Amino acid sequence: MMQFMLLFSRQGKLRLQKWYVPLSDKEKKKITRELVQTVLARKPKMCSFLEWRDLKIVYKRLFCLTNLVIAIHHKQRNK
Repeated sequence: MMQFMLLFSRQGKLRLQKWYVPLSDKEKKKITRELVQTVLARKPKMCSFLEWRDLKIVYKRLFCLTNLVIAIHHKQRNK
């Protein structure tokens, strides 16, 4: 299930956010700050999928100025 979607610039300025789960404003700001730093620190040739906390993060560098981040809740299967 998709948890949230963020669109931000290469300078880290948030352009668009959509949250699909209820969180406090403080928690949203913390998540946004940490994810923006993580995605911007990654090199362009690195894989655009990563695991962060209990989420799978999928991001795409759009155009040359913005990044799109989508977080999907990751459920472990018991075998």
